[in-house]
Amino acid sequence: MNREKVASRISDIFNPYYLSAPFFLLVAIVSSRSLKTALLYWLVTALFFSALPLWDINRRIRLKMVSDAHISRREDRIKPFLFSLACAALGLIAVYIIGAPAAVKAVSWMVVITGAAITATTIFWKISLHAAGATATVVALIALFGVTATPAILLIPVIFWARLTLNKHTPAQLITGSLVAAAIAILVFWKFGLV
Repeated sequence: MNREKVASRISDIFNPYYLSAPFFLLVAIVSSRSLKTALLYWLVTALFFSALPLWDINRRIRLKMVSDAHISRREDRIKPFLFSLACAALGLIAVYIIGAPAAVKAVSWMVVITGAAITATTIFWKISLHAAGATATVVALIALFGVTATPAILLIPVIFWARLTLNKHTPAQLITGSLVAAAIAILVFWKFGLV
């Protein structure tokens, strides 16, 4: 397998919309009192933060409104990102309605605020959603699990390498996406008293 195929596989696996579903499951399980409530929190978050945005992107691919699952052209990203942001906002409301624990609420806020920042920036510049998603996930894992989660930091340079190898982003777009997501995640988890 050549380096482009490896980079493409990494980009697919760590697509933020795919990454969010197992991540929310982990957060729901470790912050819930029972498996039943954990599954409820996970189903709600997976629906709004992962399934509905993926459904919309696949619909847009079928209708030839976007060229690929990563929405490579910046100009094509605005509408799907706005749809995802609307889903995330609804998901945040749902998380409060069902009485989710603080960790689930914090991660939901992190996704909504990061999504808003990425969407606003995408209007004029192709900031990296992959870098932002990976970094936000890593920061959240460290906030929730402490130093035992620090090896997850290795995910960030792997994502950088994959996106650079595929010529999908510049180093500045990756670094900015990562820094924006890290700052938002740290602030949100601090506000919730989780760091």
